Amino acid sequence: MLKKSIFNREKPYKRIKYKENKEEGRHLVKHKPEKEYEYYICDYCGKEIRILEKKYEMTGGVAIFPESLTKKGDLKLALCNKCLNPVLQEFEKS
Repeated sequence: MLKKSIFNREKPYKRIKYKENKEEGRHLVKHKPEKEYEYYICDYCGKEIRILEKKYEMTGGVAIFPESLTKKGDLKLALCNKCLNPVLQEFEKS
């Protein structure tokens, strides 16, 4: 089920996962956080979709649905591969 807040946003948000420093006394020394990877959160199931350099190896991505299908304007959704068909069926019902 899609949330209503999805219709109000412009595009899906990229999130960043940082590496953790498991050293003792890390609260005493300033460490610059290292970026591990970027990811999206699937708008349908809530799972993590990693953004990779090789787009064909990704488990999902951003899909653009036209106004003719959504009836509310163009919509950009972050979806994993298994959630694409259920979302399409949801739009076709309405």
